[in-house]
Amino acid sequence: MLGKFDNWAALAAGLLLGAIMAPTTAVAHGDEGDHVAAFQDHLADYEADVEELASRLDELAERYRREGKAGNVAEFVAAWEEVEYHAAVEAVATPLYPPIWQAISGLRQAVKDGADAETVRARADAVVAALREGLGGLKLKASMRRAGAEEGTGDGDTGPAAAFDRIRDHLDEAVAAYDEGNTEKAKDLVRDAYFNNFEGLEGELIEQDPALVTRLEEAFNAGLLGRINDGAPVGDVRGMVESMKEELAKAETRLKESADSSGEVF
Repeated sequence: MLGKFDNWAALAAGLLLGAIMAPTTAVAHGDEGDHVAAFQDHLADYEADVEELASRLDELAERYRREGKAGNVAEFVAAWEEVEYHAAVEAVATPLYPPIWQAISGLRQAVKDGADAETVRARADAVVAALREGLGGLKLKASMRRAGAEEGTGDGDTGPAAAFDRIRDHLDEAVAAYDEGNTEKAKDLVRDAYFNNFEGLEGELIEQDPALVTRLEEAFNAGLLGRINDGAPVGDVRGMVESMKEELAKAETRLKESADSSGEVF
């Protein structure tokens, strides 16, 4: 299970070393306003978001214990995607973003399977822990910024078609690396496909098909990375990638149709 919030600094420090130079960009869900660029001034707001989400999870688990059923996990996901904290942790403390999705996926599966109340409570607590670790990462990054840490710059964008090609190439390379036993390289390729390529497409795509964006977000950050972390058979990883490619093809079609209707060059 993920660590407690009181120990966030040690975990976040290690995970954020590779993200200190990562770009801070607007993301798909939540308020994409000035708060992300000035995230260090909004930590209290993010903390309030996390506590509100934690309260929702507590109610979900308690209802499951009392009545043998829980609120729709999809409702929690919708709330998580809309809060400002979501945008901040995805853009600023990116290494701590996938574990949140992985924990949510675990909760969703437990509820779907009709697990016992203790298991559902444990899965809900794991989501809360992941949310609080993400908040801890934001606090650490804020302290770095205040100390004068550089934010870094991102790679140039060559257009949606090229981005989709890079995503597919990275996913294929990730499967190959995983098949060769290079798990860390595989995970790096998946993260690069998501954070440095798919994220740049989300702003337009969410206007066309928000449910598709959510499915792909969870596939990148929970489904695929979760399988790699769990040491799943390479056939399972390859199958997940093929399913994601089908979803990516839908996303590419949505954006192309949107560009055609507006007279833009795709």
